[in-house]
Amino acid sequence: MSMKQPATKRKILISKTPYEKRIAIMEDGELSELVVEASSSTRVLGNIYKGVVQKVLPALKAAFIDIGLEKAGFLHQDDAIDRNIELKKEFGDSDDDDSESSELSIDQILTEGQEIMVQVIKEPISTKGARLTTHLSFAGRFLVCMPGTNFIGVSKRERDPSKRRALKKVVRHHKAQDVGYIVRTNGLTESEFEIKRQMQELEAKWEETKINFENMPAESCIYEESDSIEQTIREYFSENTESVFIDDKDEFMALRDYLRILSPDKVNKLKFHSAGNLFELFHIEDDYARTLQRQVPLPHGGNIVIEQTEALVSIDVNTGPKVHGKDQAKIILETNLDACHEIAKQLRLRDIGGLIIIDFIDMETETDREAVYQEFRRAIRRDKAPISPSPISQFGLMEVTRKRVRVNLMTEKTMNCPVCKGAGHIFRWDTTLGMIDRSLSRAARKGHLSEVTLVASSTIIDILCRDMGKMFHYLEYKNKIKIDLVEDERAHVNQFFLYNKEGEEITDLFNFS
Repeated sequence: MSMKQPATKRKILISKTPYEKRIAIMEDGELSELVVEASSSTRVLGNIYKGVVQKVLPALKAAFIDIGLEKAGFLHQDDAIDRNIELKKEFGDSDDDDSESSELSIDQILTEGQEIMVQVIKEPISTKGARLTTHLSFAGRFLVCMPGTNFIGVSKRERDPSKRRALKKVVRHHKAQDVGYIVRTNGLTESEFEIKRQMQELEAKWEETKINFENMPAESCIYEESDSIEQTIREYFSENTESVFIDDKDEFMALRDYLRILSPDKVNKLKFHSAGNLFELFHIEDDYARTLQRQVPLPHGGNIVIEQTEALVSIDVNTGPKVHGKDQAKIILETNLDACHEIAKQLRLRDIGGLIIIDFIDMETETDREAVYQEFRRAIRRDKAPISPSPISQFGLMEVTRKRVRVNLMTEKTMNCPVCKGAGHIFRWDTTLGMIDRSLSRAARKGHLSEVTLVASSTIIDILCRDMGKMFHYLEYKNKIKIDLVEDERAHVNQFFLYNKEGEEITDLFNFS
């Protein structure tokens, strides 16, 4: 008889500054997921557009749709045809109608110049435009509303057939004719009243979107998805959530109003934090710093090296000091097992998707390779994104596919180097400002310093002094420290140095790993 696993204890940390927004999901005291957005970023994930079919390519089973962004969106044939069959495969039961519709080709569905309603399911990245679908959805905490289908599904977490039928009956009784629903895990125990109320909210969004499609010009956004904070609360706020900490007063007030509607009995879990660095308070600042690094150390020696290319992401597992002697195989196995958990963690934190090749340290026996494979499968259980690992080959390679939805962290926080023409990366200026901010915070708190000299590139100095020194005064006020600015024309945009009032360099004392 298997023992029931204890529920995951979750904390949500939300930190907002003038240059970026950081959201951290902590599970059982460890950082598990990150959402980081620069203030200059424009999010389109989940938005619905009135697009125009630009080009239909039957050979590729795809079409390009102009939605008013810099690059045309990509619509695959599978995302343009009737989705009832796929929904039945994923969420259906034996009592569902098994009728099937014949598959149509993309040129039978779309014509060039046609106006079409599409939703963004993947953010644009690099040279690729946004990935689009005609399978619209409006997500709530308890339900997902799916216009254009009458399908009703229930989360696979509910395995009791009678309870599944009862939930379907409730939804079928209250829903509109032109929409389908999936009851999410959070909705399995909700009352009929709450289910009905959320259905009304989601259907109101659909009605407004239809009106906007009729009245707004082509290539315009007709529905804008909630911001990242609201989405995070919707996805992760549950009975297992112990608390939500937020350090911005305006966002705190807005989120409190949202929770009063969403979960009025749990508003007390929302807490405003105004004293110092929220991420450092929970000891995850160094974890965040490591997500922007190529090399990540393993807890018992060794490291993993993560390399991102256009085609795939490679992860190399390395031992620490040279391994010799009779325990060599044992040390290699232990290092590979450690790597399984760190890799699973980094995939979630960085939101790495697509094809991933993991090069484990060579193992002599099939038994060891199988042990590492099974350990990796256990390590990825909490990953919400669809992820599929293959068994380790005799060469120590594992192929992993993981679905990417939003822009991964490295792409969000770095940009192509103008010197190396894309062969490497430098940090964006907002990322550098974040590093300066956090170094100043440590200098003030740990070093008990009230005055420092900041030496930085002309680019960073210019940004700090814009708008009457708004950003500069923000750093001084927030960290309660006096800052003397010195421009170094030779400094790289990412470089900065801190000095105490005695003129001693203290950069490394208060930097991050």
